[in-house]
Amino acid sequence: MDSKEILAVHSTLHLIFHRNKNQHQRTKWWKWLSALKRITLKLANALDDRAFDATAAHAYKQHLATSLIPRCFQAFSTVVADNQFSTLGVVLLAALARLTKATRIAHERKSQPRAKPLPKGPPAVASAKEDLGERVSRSGDSRMDIAELTEASSQSTKKTQKAKTKKRKKNAIDDLFNGLL
Repeated sequence: MDSKEILAVHSTLHLIFHRNKNQHQRTKWWKWLSALKRITLKLANALDDRAFDATAAHAYKQHLATSLIPRCFQAFSTVVADNQFSTLGVVLLAALARLTKATRIAHERKSQPRAKPLPKGPPAVASAKEDLGERVSRSGDSRMDIAELTEASSQSTKKTQKAKTKKRKKNAIDDLFNGLL
């Protein structure tokens, strides 16, 4: 892993964080940006340490690979989808890709064996024993209830329209502004 490249990514994330803090700190994706910024600094410090704490660096890298990078990708993708801040989202995704390349997480994930995908064949045919239910028909009474409801609603709307059309009493202010309209 290249600690200089990780520090460069952290620097980019820090600048984005500092510049956009007031505007975006209450959004859902902001917590993922701050977590990514923190972990990149910790990872870079663990790699630059004179004693080179390999266990801490491995733990940070594992945390990035398993939980933080996938969640950041999902959160930053929503920023791209939002047309108003799409350029900010593209920069965040680019920084995330740069970090993934610098830590070689993508290379390691490709070399790991993956689960076999499910076959894309036709759906299973229902067996004869499976209960498919029964068709239920509607009775004529329910149609009468619906007709009664529509009549009642139309009568109530007529009453409200009559109430709206009543003229209100005029006062002195109405007389002043009467000539303007």
